[in-house]
Order: sequence, then structure tokens, then C-alpha cells
Amino acid sequence: MIRIEETWRDMEFRVLGPVGIWRDERFVSVVGQKQRTLLAVLVLNANRVVSHDRLLVALWGSAVPASGRRLLHNHLWSLRRLLGDAAVIASSPTGYALQIPAGSSDLDVFDSEVDLARTALSAGDVVRAAERFREALMLWRGPALAGTHPEFQMTEGPALEERRIVTLAERIDADLALGGNSELIGELRRFVAENPLHERFRGQLMLALYREGRVAEALEEYRIAHRYFRSELGLEPGEDLARLHQAILSADPSLDPEPRNLEVAVVPRSMPIPRQLPSDIARFTGRKDDLRQLDLMLSRGEGGIQATVITSIAGTAGIGKTALATHWGHRVAGLFPDGQLYMNLRGYSQGQPVEAAQALHRLLRGLGMAVEEIPQEADERETLYRSILADRRVLIILDNAASPDQVRPLLPGSPSCKVVITSRDSLRGLWVTHDVRNITLGVLSADEARGLLVEILGTEQTRGEIEALSQLAELCGHLPLALRLAAAHLAGQPSLSIADFVARLRNENPLVVLDIGEDPHTGVSAAFELSYRALPETARKVFRLMGFHPGSDIGVDAVLALASLSSGEGQAAIDRLVAAHLIQRGDGGRLTMHDLVRVYARDRSELDDRVVDRRDALSRLFDWYLYMADEAMNLFDPGRISMLTDVPAEYSFKKIFGRPEAAAFWLEEEYPSLVSMISYCAVQGWRDHAWKMARTLSRFFYLNDRIDDWIATHRISLIATRELDDLHAEAEVLGALGYAYIFVGKYDDYLELQQRALSLRRATGDRRGEAKALRDIGYGLIRTGRPGEAIKICQQSLAIERALGERPDGQGALYHLAIANLQLGRLEEAVESLQECRSYVRKEDGRHKDAYILLYQGEAYLRLGRIDEALKCHTEALRVGREMKNARLEADAINNLGRDHGRSGLHAKAIEYHERALTQVREVRDRELECEILCDLSNALLASGNPSEAVKSSRAALQLAMDLKYVYFQGYAHKGIAEAMKALGKKEEFKIHLEKALAVFAPMGIPEADAVAKRLAAL
Repeated sequence: MIRIEETWRDMEFRVLGPVGIWRDERFVSVVGQKQRTLLAVLVLNANRVVSHDRLLVALWGSAVPASGRRLLHNHLWSLRRLLGDAAVIASSPTGYALQIPAGSSDLDVFDSEVDLARTALSAGDVVRAAERFREALMLWRGPALAGTHPEFQMTEGPALEERRIVTLAERIDADLALGGNSELIGELRRFVAENPLHERFRGQLMLALYREGRVAEALEEYRIAHRYFRSELGLEPGEDLARLHQAILSADPSLDPEPRNLEVAVVPRSMPIPRQLPSDIARFTGRKDDLRQLDLMLSRGEGGIQATVITSIAGTAGIGKTALATHWGHRVAGLFPDGQLYMNLRGYSQGQPVEAAQALHRLLRGLGMAVEEIPQEADERETLYRSILADRRVLIILDNAASPDQVRPLLPGSPSCKVVITSRDSLRGLWVTHDVRNITLGVLSADEARGLLVEILGTEQTRGEIEALSQLAELCGHLPLALRLAAAHLAGQPSLSIADFVARLRNENPLVVLDIGEDPHTGVSAAFELSYRALPETARKVFRLMGFHPGSDIGVDAVLALASLSSGEGQAAIDRLVAAHLIQRGDGGRLTMHDLVRVYARDRSELDDRVVDRRDALSRLFDWYLYMADEAMNLFDPGRISMLTDVPAEYSFKKIFGRPEAAAFWLEEEYPSLVSMISYCAVQGWRDHAWKMARTLSRFFYLNDRIDDWIATHRISLIATRELDDLHAEAEVLGALGYAYIFVGKYDDYLELQQRALSLRRATGDRRGEAKALRDIGYGLIRTGRPGEAIKICQQSLAIERALGERPDGQGALYHLAIANLQLGRLEEAVESLQECRSYVRKEDGRHKDAYILLYQGEAYLRLGRIDEALKCHTEALRVGREMKNARLEADAINNLGRDHGRSGLHAKAIEYHERALTQVREVRDRELECEILCDLSNALLASGNPSEAVKSSRAALQLAMDLKYVYFQGYAHKGIAEAMKALGKKEEFKIHLEKALAVFAPMGIPEADAVAKRLAAL
């Protein structure tokens, strides 16, 4: 298939299916329908200016809002940020244009391929034309423009679909010219069923049937069309279809295909034509893309790339390699008039693999040689075999190959013969000596797996049964062998419901449940056993241990730690497992294992490994993860306090990452495994590892908006600490879990957990921990609108720190003290505390902490009227946020810049900043910051003379503040509504909301309470 990155490797735009972006072979999420629509309309008109009006209609259809231009600008800003420097969205007085190189979108590549196909057709090169048409059509991944605005799809989608249909019809014309009539009939029947009014497809079907000698069926197709056209449209079929019908009736010679020079050898009558393919797989389902790829490889071979081995089909046991090769062989058998040979080489079976000499003997017999005519020497057999095949067109399927050496003697020398090989091994050695194109089979898709079950069971299913079938397919891992075994169990036991069988698979060992007792060699375990038995011992050990890794994938270094192997030994074992398709390499070289293979690996470990050895290996792995995560967090979050007190020499990974970016990359890559490890360790007896890993990652959870994982991992770790009866550990986890609750609006729970942590700190005499718990309580009091109480608590914390002779934490009690003073209007004191905080943070190289101090410092300067200093602080915070790629920090800084511009009287600019911040914060789903931004946006809208929009913004902020129990901003939201109501002349509502604002502000003791009270008194 054409890969767009061959023309532009950085980024590719896709509109022929779900709209999206791929950068460096990775999917880049385009969030939201409007973002996808905006991208699609720009890609459809790449390098051309699209007018503002056209963009507005594309995004909102017939319901363009009054603020559409401003919202369009926000969406364009977000799209520019997503694209980075890889593409330019240029603006002009009339609209915008996406400037990208040729071949950067799948639509552009599609058009280019179609043009090349038509050029080849004009030159008489039908084979090349068919290949190019196929390349173009393979770019379609479903209905074009999926995920965009429905009205936009209805407007633009039909034209794109028509281009696809026309190209498809041209491809079929080319295939018909090549003589592929029998293979096209089934495909054309489906097209006709989907497009009953499409006369060209109907005519192509009639022609294919006629050329196959199925004249009656061809004429019946015309009668069906005639009746359909009369009943639906009241019309007769078109002239072309009628003329074709008449030509079929008269057996017009012009309908016969043009003779092509295929150099088909004449087989002597005395030599039989072998038809050795096993029977086609009953109810073959799915694999459409793989079948198309095989077709394409075959057409390439005929087009001048004279490859004898057209493909090697590889994959794990039970994946369906033989089924695919056999089914495809039956599909294309007509293209090989001299027959089809099939040989099971038994590379992975109960008996010994077939030796090359034996295989040659059987192949020669299949070609009609008498036993006495077959030489005894293997070399002579090989020479005779190639001589007989030299002028023939034979398809050869070599099934279940063990190694390249077993296969090489069986490859004919003539490119007129084609070979398909299947193996559990990748057979990479063949890639060196022959032009082999490899297909590695994965499991079926969810729809294909469910479809296979429905097809085999062959009965109408209720809605509940269809859902149960989906669950069954998932539990079988979408592995074809497992699916067929499951269907066999259900078909053989009519009283067994699908739901009951699903329950058995969930609750018992699935490999045992799927096995068929009377035929043990057909089970999934037996299939895996054959692959396992072929491994060397080191690879077997690695395989068994990998089955216990708690994550969905694992890095190479983690495998080395788990198995205690050197880099060379471990890599060799991994390569062997990958080649055997017992594990797979995913993104970034990480290793994955099919769920059923994982169960088999664990079963083998239960048989082959001592429990103590297995637990030692897992302890080694969890130690490695813990110390690596600790070292990464030291770079990622400088100044943090490590949970580890003693690091064994073999796990001293000091400076292993070198740069914070490398540490951040490792944490992100290993993140799913680290989270899985916490749950696994908490339940399986590594409780100390569980809570330490959770605490090690708590700041990572915070900085990367992983709040759900933060809460889940700390809840289970809290249980682990209590089972350990470790009060220090329990206090650590309580404090971190409490912080997580703030981000879901559970302030009462936060304060309760911090109070419990404080009690435990005091009970254990942990003065340092007591100071931390006090400052955490102070922070909760700030968030719940009690800044006066917060100051007293934070002062207690500072007193303990100073008594211990410790430098205050740059984001600890002193920081919280500054925020409380800021709320109370004590601005100079707040600035002084924040400057002291910055001096500590700079010594720690805490960029993230420094940025948040800057945000508050800028706010204090702004309220003091020192606007230039505020702008400087907020601009610096924005720079840090962008460098760290922290979207929440970036949105916060942008919003603060909006306040700065609003105070300077630049209200339009302020609105632009606030709306940009709002768009960004919704992407990271920080509802607290969203509430704050909405309040600021309301103020800017009101100042710009738009009280109606200001009311909407403040009401949205109030709803969020109520949901989150965010007291401070409940008051500000009410105040914003009141100000907007006054501007709208609604005096009663102005008074009501001003009173509600005072009810919030008064208990807090903040300056806003006095200001609101004076306004109410003046009414």
C-alpha cells in the first residue's frame, strides 16, 4: 500500500475515513467534532484559501452562532498548536489556507494514484493500471470525513464517495481485462446489492458471469435489473446495459477477453494437473485487507517484479495462517492452469518436521512423476523439480514451515510459479536470499471475531446473546482457533448457553475450558506447546516469566531485570520469541503478548519453575521499576523527597537518564506498567512496593492530569499500608490521596484525610511529617474559603520547620501563607512571601513550582497596579508551561495574561486570551481552572460592552463552582452575574446576586466582602 510518509515523513492528513492526523506513524488525537471538521475542510482545499463564511458553515451548518467568527479563531489557534511547525495555516483578508506539500494527504495520494492508473491504461499497461487502482482504493478506511459535522459530511461526502465508486469500477474493468472473472463475481454481487441502481457494476457482473460460461445467470441479472428499474423508477435500464444484454443473447465474440501473452505452457495429457489444496475453510470470515494484499502481491509479480515467493504468512499459533493461505489459493486457482501443490512441512506439529528430500519426493509425485522416476539424491530431486516447473504456472503452498533451510530447496526457479509459505517463524533468512514479502497476521477485529462466531453457530441471536458473543470473542482474544473451539463447544452442547460458557471462561482457566477432551491435539494449549517446545532454554525461561508481568506490554530493559540476563543474552531470547510469534514488538520496541499466550506462559511456569524462583524474579522486577521511577522523578520533579532510603548496589541508576526529557519519556512509556504494578503488588504480597510506587508517582499523576489513576492507586495502596501496619506509610498515602480529592471537588474528604494524616504523624513523633500535614490542611482551608484559619495553620507548620532547622519548601507552608494573604488583600506580604519561595525553588531547579509562584506573584502585582511586572511574570510562566508541555499550566498563564490586558483596557485582546485558555483547559478537563477562566472571561466581556454573553459565562462558572464546592469562585460568579444584570438594567436580579456574593465573601473576611456590602448599602 502507498504510504503517505514516503512523500512527507513528518505528518499525514487523512480524510478518506475517520478524519485524523498521523505524525511519525503515530496517531495524533484531533479532539472534538469542530476541530476535525475544520481540519477536513482545509485538507479538502489544501493550498487554497477557504473563505470565512465557508468555514463557519462547515463548522456549524445552518446554525452559525453570533460569536462564530471569534470561536472560529479559537479553533484555528488550537489546530495550529496541534500541527506545530509541520504545516502552516496561512491567513488572508478573505479566509485561511492550509499550506502542505504534495502527497501529504490521503486524498492527494488517491488522486495521484488514479491519474497514474489511467495513464497506464491509456498506454495499454492493464496490469499496472489494476495495481495503481488497487493502491488508490486501499487508502479508504471507511466513509469519508467520518467524525466531522453531519451537515458537512452530507455536503462534501457524496462527491468523494462518487470518486471512490468510479475508481472501483475502473479497477474492475482492468481486472476483467486481465481475465480475473471468477474471482470478481462474488465481489461484484456485493457491489450490486449495495448499489442496485449502479448499471456499470451490474454490467460488469453480467460480463464476468458470461465469460465463466454462466450465461443463464448473466441473463438473470439483466431481468432482475429490468424489474427493479421498472418498479422503483418506472424506467428501462440504460442503453449500455441493454446492448450488453443483447450481445450476451447473441454470444457476440466482442465480449470475449482480448488474448494476452501469458506464455501458458501446454501440459502433456500424460501428466496430471495437481489439485492438492485442502478443502476451503468453511465459513471463512474477515481478513479482507490480507486477501487484498495477497492479490496485490500476485499482480505485482505478473507486472514485472518476477518474485517466485510472493509472500510468507507468519503469525502465532491459531491465528489462521493456513486458513488464509488455503482460502486465497482457492480464490486464485483459475490463474494457475497447471495446478496447485500443497505441502504441510510439519514444522510445528506433533511429529518430526518433513525433511526437504521427503518434501521433494511428495511434490514430484504430485506433479505426475512415477516413484521409479524420482532420483534418490536430494540435489537431483531438486533439479528435476525445478525443471518440470520451468514452463508451468503452478501455485505452491508450503504450510507450517520450520526454517528457511527447510523451504529453500522447494522453491522453483521459474517466476511463472508462485509460492506462499506459512510459518510461526518470521523466516527472516529467506528475506536475504529471495524477494519475499511478509504478511504478519494479527488477531481478528472485534466485528470479524463476533461475525465468525455467528457464522459458525448459524442461528438467529437475541440482543442479549449478541452481547454475550461479543464478550466471548473478547475472552478468546479474537484468536481464530480459540473462536472455533468455543463455537464447537457451544454447538456440541445445545443446553449450554453462551452466557454460561462466557462465565466459565471468566472464572476458570480459559485454555482448559477451550480444550476438547476427545481431541487434545486441536486445543489452544497444544498449539502453543509446539511453538514453546522449539525454543532454546533461555528463551523458554524469559517466556514463562513474561507471563507474570502485570502490564499489557513490557520494555526490553524490564525483561532483562525480570530474567536477570545480560543485554546480549536477553536480546537473543527476545528475538527468538518474536520470530516465533509468541510475543510481538509494538511501538518503540515494547513487547506484547496475546492474553491466551500469557495464560499458557503462566501455566508452563507453574510446571517448570519453583515458586521461590518466580517470586525472586518478580521482586527483582518490582525493585527495578521502583528505583527507576524514583530516579526519573528526581529529574522530572527536582526537590522532591524520595520514598526510598536504601538502594541496593545493583539498582543504583544515578544519572541514568541524563536529562529531564529522557526521564519524562521513560515515565510516560512505562506508565501503564507502573500503574498495573501498583495494583498487582498490593494484592499479591508486595505491599511495600505498592505504596512506595504510588507515592513516587503522585506528582507525576498531578502534573500529567491522571487524577483517576491517582485516586485508584492510592486507595489500594492505603489498604496495603494498613495490612503492613505501617503508620508512616499510611500517613504518606493519606496525604497524597487527599490532594487527589481536591481535583474532583471533594474538599471535605481532603480535609478529613489530612487531619487523619496529622494524627498519625503526631502519634509516631514525626515532626517533619507533622509540619507537612499542617501545611496541607492550610491549603484545604484556603480552597474552602477560610484564609484566616489557613494563615494560623501555615504559621504553625513554618514554626516546626524552623525549629527543625529546615529550609521551607518552595511550595509548602510559606507558599500557602502567601496565597492566603493574597485572598485577604495583604498584597505586599504576599509578594514578599512569594519572592522568598522563588529563592528556595530556584535552588531546587523546580521549574514547575517556580511557574506557579510566578502566576500568583503576577496576580499580586496586577492588583497593586504594577501591570508591567505582572505581564513579565505571566509571560515567563507561559514559557515554562510550553517548554514542559504542561497544558494546564499553559492555560493558567494564558488566562492570567488575559487579566493583564483587560486591566490595561485592551478588552478584545483579553477576551482572545481567555477564550484560548478556555479551549485549552477543556481539553485537559481541569474543571476548577475552567471555572476561574469563565469568571475572568465574564469580566472581559462585560468590560467590552457585551453583558448578555457575560451572564452566560458567569452562570457557567457558577454551575461549576457549585458542582465542585469551590466556595471562593461561587462568590465571584455571583458577583459577575450581578454586574452583568446591572448593565442589562435588571436591578432586582442585580441585587439578588450581589447579596449571594456577600453571603459567600463575608465569612471569608476578604476585601471583596466590604466592597460588595457598600454597594448593597447604597441601593
